[in-house]
Amino acid sequence: MPADIKDLNKYQKVNHFPGSNQLGRKDLLWRNLNRLRIKFPNEYSITPQSFFLSDEYEDFQADRSLAQNSNALYILKPAVGSCGRGIKIVDSRQNVSVSNREGVLASHYIANPHLINGLKYDLRVYVLVTSYCPLKVYIYNDGLVRFATELYSLDPKKINHKYIHLTNFSINKNNKSKFVNHNDE
Repeated sequence: MPADIKDLNKYQKVNHFPGSNQLGRKDLLWRNLNRLRIKFPNEYSITPQSFFLSDEYEDFQADRSLAQNSNALYILKPAVGSCGRGIKIVDSRQNVSVSNREGVLASHYIANPHLINGLKYDLRVYVLVTSYCPLKVYIYNDGLVRFATELYSLDPKKINHKYIHLTNFSINKNNKSKFVNHNDE
């Protein structure tokens, strides 16, 4: 237990539990899910196969060589990035340079995602964890839906078009041709 936590008084609160970054960082979350996926393959096949490139580059390359004939796509995300920065999509033939692989999580890109009106989206459900022992989790009644702002397409000419493939608000708010934010009016 970290010293700054064990010295807290009973009435004091913290906004992060020790080790909560294991859920918040893409690379650490993948490592945890993959460990469970190996132990319980049926129960934990909920995420696409991924590779943390600094450690699993050879496995990633082997997976890509198997996918050469299938037009498989991979999404590369910086492990500690946010707001869509540094994300790109590559096919099984594109070079992923060794110098750019540090701190990158490469995942199979889901080519047929569920769409709403032809747009990619993601859902967020917010929870508050007040205790781990006993476990107390409160689910907020409202969630958040984020949309891409242009119609989904796997056209090779549009594969790196961020407004089609990314749902990050910080990216899509800049799409002047499609995005309308009624809260700014």
